[in-house]
Amino acid sequence: MDILLSGGDGRTLAALLEEAGQPLDLRCGGHGSCNRCRVQLLSGIFRSGAETFEVHDVPVWARACETRLISERGMISVPEAARAVRRGRVLADWEGKAYAKRPETVVAVDIGTTTIAGAKIRNGEVVGRASTFNRQSRFGDNVIARIDHASGSAGNLEALRRAVLESVGEVLVSLQAGDVERIAVAGNTVMCSLFHGIDPTPIGVMPFEPLVRKFPVVSAAAAGLLLGADALVWTVPAISGLVGGDLTAGLAEVELQPGEMLVDIGTNCEMVFRTDEALYCTAAAAGPAFEGAGIACGSRAVPGAMDRYFGGGRYSVLGGGEAKGLCGSAMVDFLAVERRNGRLNEFGRFQPAASSVEPAPGVGLTEGDVEQLLKAKAAVFAGIQTLSAHCGMKVSRIHLAGGFARYLSLENAVAIGMLPDCEFHVVGNTSLAGALRLAVEPERLPELELLSDKPVDVPLNVLDGFEDNFIDALLLP
Repeated sequence: MDILLSGGDGRTLAALLEEAGQPLDLRCGGHGSCNRCRVQLLSGIFRSGAETFEVHDVPVWARACETRLISERGMISVPEAARAVRRGRVLADWEGKAYAKRPETVVAVDIGTTTIAGAKIRNGEVVGRASTFNRQSRFGDNVIARIDHASGSAGNLEALRRAVLESVGEVLVSLQAGDVERIAVAGNTVMCSLFHGIDPTPIGVMPFEPLVRKFPVVSAAAAGLLLGADALVWTVPAISGLVGGDLTAGLAEVELQPGEMLVDIGTNCEMVFRTDEALYCTAAAAGPAFEGAGIACGSRAVPGAMDRYFGGGRYSVLGGGEAKGLCGSAMVDFLAVERRNGRLNEFGRFQPAASSVEPAPGVGLTEGDVEQLLKAKAAVFAGIQTLSAHCGMKVSRIHLAGGFARYLSLENAVAIGMLPDCEFHVVGNTSLAGALRLAVEPERLPELELLSDKPVDVPLNVLDGFEDNFIDALLLP
């Protein structure tokens, strides 16, 4: 798509496109490391680094986050792959207990680092669901990038708050929630802090303690949401800086038994384990590889993304048609299938040697891509193994929460050494389910606050064996 930009004030092309309502995929936070924002310069005067150049007849490829428009006008072409994703497969379903039948109409929102899901309920029945992607992604695709950006200035913190409010607002509009009486939100501690405009910087440094774990009840107007004049906003309390209210909500929904673990696999893989005596929690930095970041043909779960891979040129694509990339579930399939077929050795190297392998025409994975995926799966496995070893108890059952787990082949996840071989229960979006229960019954907040105090937070960096477990898990069984 060709776009005529006006500027001349030296702003980046990414900033000009954002202003023009054409936001780009800036997963690295605009630091020039992900190559997602590459556009074609068609005409105009531009500057990249110390170099200023004029484009006439021959198009030039450039990163929009690093290139600035110097002339008053410039023409560029933005490929579809460079655009920020607004729609895709976001989980707004769950398993759980029935809701109390109350006449008020209320809504709940799960604020994830990548995705945001919402639901509306009346008389105990869910009457609407909606979802979108978190617009904060233009500041980076993980919580550390968001923390770094927020720490830069009060203006940066406000920009992050506005971005998440815009995303939540989009979900509320889809739910036709203008007249609801209450809204409850849940999410990881960084996301909830940013939603409330609270500086998350302390969460990014030892000892990873947030300024606030138990968030105040505020009016919708004070929160910046366009709801009824008397509507209030409730927030599920967080457990720690790295284990958020999404896990508190999940704990309230799942009710773990001794030997059971609740695991939410995302960029920050959060987990809670119950022993005979207590609850223990931790978080493993799985990173955004399974969401497509850092992977040449990686993709979020959007139309055109391959969501399953069976080998031998057989695969399925979200929305049908040709595959344009692979989302996380297909990446797990690829590792398992090609290891089983002997195409990958235990170190993730191609057999025979090749620069890349194409699971679908025009969609290729390199050994560098495989390396990133091995790091992500190793973090998940090592986190589970290290926490259970610390507790002195083997995991008998894992309750898997979140969208990735819903569409994941558990057999393949076990085969590549991402999950241990045990019993599984896929529970869906328990963060949204728990937030919805709080919206229906706000008197439950003190109970949730007590629950959030129960897990003993055990940072993996202080546990013996995590590094060894991680290194061992880098191999493909």
